[in-house]
Amino acid sequence: MSLIIGLGLGLVLFSLLWLNLLSLPGNWLMLGVLALVVWLWPSGPLTWAFIGYMGLLAALGEVIEFAAQLIGGSRGGASGPGNVGGIVGSIAGAILGAPFGLGLGSIIGALAGAWVGCFAVERMRQESQTKAVEAAWGAFWGRSLGLVGKAAVGAAIIVISVAKIISQAA
Repeated sequence: MSLIIGLGLGLVLFSLLWLNLLSLPGNWLMLGVLALVVWLWPSGPLTWAFIGYMGLLAALGEVIEFAAQLIGGSRGGASGPGNVGGIVGSIAGAILGAPFGLGLGSIIGALAGAWVGCFAVERMRQESQTKAVEAAWGAFWGRSLGLVGKAAVGAAIIVISVAKIISQAA
């Protein structure tokens, strides 16, 4: 029975993992599903302490996403305000792009928004076109790495959770 529950849980969590790439809180929704499993199956292998550990992993995913964009922008030469512009642009782009491509437009929107937001702020700060473009590419690549990092943490949550349930079946 644990094998079937583990595989079913893995399928549900995997479907939520993709929400991270759409700039939605996929890891936090996975955490909610895990908490529901603990609540519905109190004698199962998952515990509230385990949910706490997975919560720490989900928080780490957020830190990775945020830090990657800040570091990417900074390495590209973005100023503090330019980095903020990239973050705000990324959020706005994800929201504006969400209705397109069955929601996949939010990925393109988030990446393009990071670029445009950083570029616009750097140009408003009277930076040269070349420097603003370099900073914007830094914000773009930082946002890209942040999305991948957050999704990787989500994948780790899936693997650890499913392995914990399936190990009970063995």
